[in-house]
Amino acid sequence: ESVDGIKAGEPSTVVKGVVSTSMATLNVLHQAVKAGANVVITAQPTFYARADAQNRPGDPVFAAKNEFIARHNIFIFRLSEHWRLHQPDPFSNGMAAAVGWTKYQSATDPGRVDLPATRLESLTAGIKKRLQLRGGIRVVGDPRINVRRVGLLPGTTPIQASVKLLPNVDAILAGEVREWESVEYARDKVFAGEKKALILVGRVVSEEPGMNVCASWLKTIVPEVPVRHVSA
Repeated sequence: ESVDGIKAGEPSTVVKGVVSTSMATLNVLHQAVKAGANVVITAQPTFYARADAQNRPGDPVFAAKNEFIARHNIFIFRLSEHWRLHQPDPFSNGMAAAVGWTKYQSATDPGRVDLPATRLESLTAGIKKRLQLRGGIRVVGDPRINVRRVGLLPGTTPIQASVKLLPNVDAILAGEVREWESVEYARDKVFAGEKKALILVGRVVSEEPGMNVCASWLKTIVPEVPVRHVSA
């Protein structure tokens, strides 16, 4: 039982090239075709929901995406839950590399980072620049506090993970959380006077570096075909 598996295309497809991505958007599919790739490995759904149902009768968006996939003989495979089981954690390693923190990672836990003391406002500005975020970045916490220890939670974060991690770090860098769970938990900690922070960059953005790691890994699996990462 897993969300992973074939989402579009035929298993008999002859592989010409492979693209990894956090989400197989129509834009990513266009870039894959332009690059000569016909296999896309995606972390997130292709058809807008966990079930990844390929058709919705009468919907022009579903129809256009399916038509493009069929016309270019694209094979799409979702690799999310199984890739997250890879060791060491590819999403934490990818995120640390993307924001320039690899040398600060814990030797025993890639999801923990010990940084030189940095003000929260400077830290978040650096994250936004490194990840090339054109949209929003959400921060809970006093921008003047110094941050040294950061916990990485790429992807979607349940409240249990935040509750377990936040007492042991100054800040959490995460993808997405439920509005009324981890966000409010962190806000109440800050209101109570604790020097803590929660930084949210979005699920797709936070998983993109991990899928870049996936591309590097795939090159060792299928060295006979071109493999590249395309950001969504």
